[in-house]
Amino acid sequence: MKVPLVSFTKFFKELSDADILTFRAFDKQSQEQLLKLLLPSKKPLHLEKAYRNNSEIVFKPESISIGHKSNMVYFNVKSGTLCTELTDELFDVILEFEQQQVYFKGTVVDKIVKSENYAIYEVEINSVYTATYDFDTAKQLLQEYKPIDLLMYAIGYKPTPIAIACKLSQLLPLFVFDDKAIHTFVFSAPRFGKSKTADILSGLTNAYKTIVPSPARLVYDGRSGKYGLTYWYSVLYIDEFDKVRGRRLEKFQECYEILLTGMSDGLWQRDISAKAEDFRNLVGFCFMGNIRDKAFDDYTLASYAKNNREKLHEYLESYNIAPEPFIERITYIDIITKPIQAYQLLNYNENNKVMYLEPAVSRAVIKLLQDKVIEQPIAKRAECELDHHFNRMKAVLQVLQVDLDDATIESLVQGDLMFIDVLSDDKQSQQTEQTEHKEKTDKNEIKVEEWDLSSAVR
Repeated sequence: MKVPLVSFTKFFKELSDADILTFRAFDKQSQEQLLKLLLPSKKPLHLEKAYRNNSEIVFKPESISIGHKSNMVYFNVKSGTLCTELTDELFDVILEFEQQQVYFKGTVVDKIVKSENYAIYEVEINSVYTATYDFDTAKQLLQEYKPIDLLMYAIGYKPTPIAIACKLSQLLPLFVFDDKAIHTFVFSAPRFGKSKTADILSGLTNAYKTIVPSPARLVYDGRSGKYGLTYWYSVLYIDEFDKVRGRRLEKFQECYEILLTGMSDGLWQRDISAKAEDFRNLVGFCFMGNIRDKAFDDYTLASYAKNNREKLHEYLESYNIAPEPFIERITYIDIITKPIQAYQLLNYNENNKVMYLEPAVSRAVIKLLQDKVIEQPIAKRAECELDHHFNRMKAVLQVLQVDLDDATIESLVQGDLMFIDVLSDDKQSQQTEQTEHKEKTDKNEIKVEEWDLSSAVR
């Protein structure tokens, strides 16, 4: 079976690749329609315009809260707060899709002014869109292709050894093993493709990309009664971690103790004064940043002798926290100083457009692999936290068919090696496999000419 790939031209810069893939908006007309529907949930001025024009919008909530006195449900989106009456039907939908990709479509019908600078917009919900999964095709592909290769196609990369080495740190947090989430760090030169990969994965999985959030946004906002990102999402990509200073540093320090407990046990504790219960949700974290700091980009003999855990420890000491308990919770750390840029690794077709695995197939592949990782045996009896990390790493790599021996996996976990050290020089066998894949996939790109929003998402 050939790999079903799609490519597209982005006609509007305001749309992300993830938006286009999620809604399969592959032509200009569908992108124009999608942009009109999505912008109000992303930009406040467009939300105000939708209210004044009584327009329809499509939105994916960051969080949801219930107003018990008013029997209203409140959706927090990037552009502000939306609300609607909490009917039994809507309540059942929210419960059913609590941990899934869900978009709502509704008409903005009213504005409730709360203060000079704050208003809540009332919407009438017309439709609920949930992500589509093509499990039949995914199962067939997994019988013929390496799982890691299919994941690389899903995010738009050729499954070459160096590309796999560069992207594994962002793929690992998608998985849970032995009732524990997996957390990673990835620091690299700019234009490495970290943010775009996080966006694509946010469109394919229950993941979310953000900068360092406040405790209220991370867990629970007592003022508004909104549960935070760790309640609604399974993976959080924390972007621009190299810019943690000023107010962002204060947020990180305020979140630090909360993060320690949540990353370790999946227990998220709200502020002691908040009228809400603590909750449990396994959330994988990937902290991402560009290498701008001399602590990482230093080739002196002393710096070279340190492994990545020691380098990260040294880097985090400037944040006025105790780095060790935080670093203990990290399974894998990438600090890639080589000037690798994403465009060198992307999966281009003959027209120089990036090809992606069909989104419904990608979602199904990821879900099947996630379930399979959970079923893996525990490789070794843990005597320290690094042993737990070894077990998690080994379980994922086995399922993805990234073939590394136990000693190498231990060195990856300990920070003595990175994937780029052990995969990028892999030659004959993987190069031959890649040539065979290329012959199959280059001839099988899907051409999508028409798209209808009402049928594309259900």
